[in-house]
Amino acid sequence: MSERIEVPERSGLLMTVEEVAVLWFGAVGEHGSASANCQKIRRLIPAHLPARRIGNRWYVSRAAAEAWAAGGDDALVMAHPDTRAARSGEVA
Repeated sequence: MSERIEVPERSGLLMTVEEVAVLWFGAVGEHGSASANCQKIRRLIPAHLPARRIGNRWYVSRAAAEAWAAGGDDALVMAHPDTRAARSGEVA
């Protein structure tokens, strides 16, 4: 499982999309570009991720962003069922 980079502690209830990208995806370049990671997050707004637009920036609920980071699925859940057992080390 990949290691997540911690976002510096800040006060307030909101995080910028860029801060959420660091929380979810780690350092820029590790799992794609910063622009691509931010765009992935913006696609979740507003249908799935609570956020608010202030000026030209989106701000995401800190509680929601941290809950998503803590409850993320392992990449194995996206594996095809026929190969999932083999990838997890189980004997089919």
